[in-house]
Order: sequence, then C-alpha cells, then structure tokens
Amino acid sequence: MPARNSLVLECVRVMQMRIEAGEWPEALPGERRLAEILQVGRDTIRLALQQLERDGVLAPADAGSRRRIVGKVSKRITTEKPLKIGLLSHRRLEQLPQPMLLEIDRIRDALADKGGALEVFAPGWYEQRNPEKRLANLIHEEQCTSWILLRSSAAVQGWFMKHRIPGLIRGYPHPGIEMPHLDVDWEATARHAAGQLWRMGHRRVIVLTPSESLMGVQAAVRGVMSLGEPDFEATVVVEDGTTASVCRVLARALNFKQTPTAVIATRPRQAATALSWLASEGVRVPDALSLITLAWEPFLDHLVPEISGYRVDPEAVAKMSVRRLERLAHGDPSPGGNAWITPEVVKGKSVGKVPVR
Repeated sequence: MPARNSLVLECVRVMQMRIEAGEWPEALPGERRLAEILQVGRDTIRLALQQLERDGVLAPADAGSRRRIVGKVSKRITTEKPLKIGLLSHRRLEQLPQPMLLEIDRIRDALADKGGALEVFAPGWYEQRNPEKRLANLIHEEQCTSWILLRSSAAVQGWFMKHRIPGLIRGYPHPGIEMPHLDVDWEATARHAAGQLWRMGHRRVIVLTPSESLMGVQAAVRGVMSLGEPDFEATVVVEDGTTASVCRVLARALNFKQTPTAVIATRPRQAATALSWLASEGVRVPDALSLITLAWEPFLDHLVPEISGYRVDPEAVAKMSVRRLERLAHGDPSPGGNAWITPEVVKGKSVGKVPVR
C-alpha cells in the first residue's frame, strides 16, 4: 500500500514500481481493482492515472478499456529488488483494532522509505477450513517477497510452512508450526496480572474470554492458571462478542457462591463494557471490584477511572516486523530476534486492595 504523506504521488510510485517489475506488462488493472490493491479511493486512483498519463507512461483513457502502458518508467538506481510485502488478514482494514492499524501504517511507511510497498488482502476464504487451493492461487498471482499472516489459522500456517513461503506470523503459531512469529507473550503478561492481583489480596478472580478459540487467549488463560500462589482461584467465563453477553456473564459471576473480587479482561472492549456496566449496577471500581485488561486500545485512555493493564507500542512492533521481513525476503528462513513482545505496564486506577466484606 502507498504511504500517506502524499497519497496520489505514492500511488504513482507504487504503480511505477509494479510496471517496472513486469507485473503489468501491457495494461493496468481496472480502477476498481487498483483501488482494492492499493487500499485507496477511486478518486485517488484516477488522479494517479492522470499523472502517469502526463508522464507518458500510460495511453489516454478509452471508455471501457484498461489503461495501456505505452512508455517506460524511470529506473531506480539499485541492485536490489524492492520489497513487496503481502499482509493476509481476517478482517478488512477498517475493521481492525486501532493499534493494529497504527502498526500497519508504520510498516507501510518504513517500506515506502526503502522503495517497497505493502498490500493488504482480506479474502473471505481466509478462515475457511481448507484454504489451500485459494492460497496457492493468491501467492502465485501476487508474487510478494514475503508475507505477514495476521490472526492466521492452523491450515494457513501449515500451508506456508509446507511450501516454504517466506512469512511472518503476526500472532501465535499453532502447535507443530515452525515459522518466524511475533506476538505479545500473553502467558507471561497474564501471569503478571494475576500476580499483581494476588499481591493486592485478591484470591477469587474471573477471566473474561471471547468464544473464539484464539491461541493468544489460550496462552493468557494458561498464564493465569499457572500462578501457583496459595488460595488463588481463577474462573474462566466466556462471552460471545456482544455487549449484552459481557453484561450477562458478569452478572452471573457476581452471584457465584465465592464472589470474585477482580476481573481480568482479555480484550479492551470487555474492559470498557465491564466498567460501564458495573457503574450502572452501583458496583464501584476498584472499591468493590478490581479490573485489569491484558490488551489495550486508545479509547481506554478516556475512561474513568483509568483502567490498569498492558500496552504495546505499535511503532516499535512495526520496526521489529520490518527487520524480520527484510531478512526473510533475502532468503533467511530464521530472521532471529525475540519472538515475544513485552508490553508496557499501565498502572491505572482500576486495581485496588481486596475489599473487606
């Protein structure tokens, strides 16, 4: 994808790069397809095409026809093939969490500075049980130097490993997968959160988890359960991704025979819903119930009281990703570096000593 500092000019640069690489030997794809590839609006694409026409690269537009390539683009003075990174995602960009959007934006900027480009693909079949045939077609058509696999299934990871396609798992690898990966150490982070609560006197906590079977969430649950401190008990409660479901499981948990004194949220939205629902029920945080979140999004900064938890710097993660992708693109199957991200602790004001009942 093009960087945003000058969107039209960056679209021109990326199109020139792909023409020069021979990906579009005779004509460009249609406007709609170009907009999908570059993740920009069609108005931006039209302006970029007009600039390429003025530069003598494209023929004037013919109604209903693809833009023909009639001229040569200026060659870059370099001996290295520019990086073309493909990102496979389970969701379209506008549906991704804000920290991930910031991370993708930083990766895109870093690649643009090196003359490379990032393309995002969110195919509907990505989470299907047998995506192998469509994966093969996509990899063959796009010819990326390396790939980022965002929230990928065991089938996707297994296919990349089997065919030795250069790729970085941005998340947890599934059992048996030996590929470079990068993710928060959710197990250690969750154990730290549980330990923090235990030191504050909490002995009964609940862990809010989504119904989706995610490797990171499973690791977080293992981290809480492995605390091993005397009298510490944690109960996992599952919600279905809706606000109403979070409220229901919280209401049920507060009626347990052994009432919990703290909640560990594995998702930022859970923490926000819990804080507002508890306030509506007259349950004060942290006086009556403590709340901590393992993951962070910027909207949490606007809640009162400030929620305690763990935050990751998207810019730092983007730099780690780009270093690995460069090494993968140069044929190094083991780009090295610590695969686990250690998040920053946000002290907040939503965790307090266990209330006297």
